[in-house]
Amino acid sequence: MRSVNQPSGKQERTFVEQARRAQLVRCAIEAIAELGLPRASLAEIGRRAGVSKAAIFYHFANRDELVQEVLVAAVTEGAEFMAERTRRQPTPAGELRAYIEANVEYIATHRDAVKALVTIAMNFTDEDGRSRLLPDASVYGESLEPLRDILRRGQQAGQFGEFNTRTMAMTIRAAIDAIGPQLTALPDLDLDGYTTDLVALFDRATRKDGE
Repeated sequence: MRSVNQPSGKQERTFVEQARRAQLVRCAIEAIAELGLPRASLAEIGRRAGVSKAAIFYHFANRDELVQEVLVAAVTEGAEFMAERTRRQPTPAGELRAYIEANVEYIATHRDAVKALVTIAMNFTDEDGRSRLLPDASVYGESLEPLRDILRRGQQAGQFGEFNTRTMAMTIRAAIDAIGPQLTALPDLDLDGYTTDLVALFDRATRKDGE
């Protein structure tokens, strides 16, 4: 006969496993940001998490899977951070401004995650130098759609001029993504001024001619 406590016990184990997996991802982010991807070994990540290297294999099949999870977790967290702030705006133009401001704010307040993302994007390659990132982890894949949606709705509302929304979205993202690598060399970079300049730049780039 099955114990009446078994279902709750199973739920508890699942919760503990999820918490441990999240902890390992956080420790991996810290290690990658501080040491770089090549030196962020499973042994180092386990040391930071207070577990053995062997224990990590209970949660991740290999180091590559953990690195992929780091990327997905950081991109997802960033997307949620941005969505919360842009949805408060009453117009697409306001959403675009909030999108840029929120992106730079995220970079300023989540520097380890951003540094880890940059390091992974530059170094997570195979022996031939090709990226080993999963297609759905790319910041230029499906995660570009919320920005394109803002731009499309701005055009439909007559607030924005005519342009290719993917080209414009890629340009906006490239300008924002350029901040991360700069912070390594310029930790005191004026992010408030950077934000003001980007908002003004893309306000001019997206508005209808003559407005």
